[in-house]
Amino acid sequence: MHMDRFVVFQLEDEWLVSYGDRKQIAFKTRDEAENSAFGAADALASRGQAVSVLIMPSGPDPDPESCMVLSGQAPRVRS
Repeated sequence: MHMDRFVVFQLEDEWLVSYGDRKQIAFKTRDEAENSAFGAADALASRGQAVSVLIMPSGPDPDPESCMVLSGQAPRVRS
């Protein structure tokens, strides 16, 4: 089964959301970018599509305990 993936990441002073080969959307804050990605992923999941949201940690040495992997409609936090 094909899974659509949204990726949230920081580039310089902007937070970007990418989805497949579509254009990246820029946001001023991480919260705005995450909310956009989660909202779009939830809309696709409600139509039966398999989706995931990948949030790339910011900074050079991310804390592995703060990484989240979210798939489908039920979020799972990796600890």
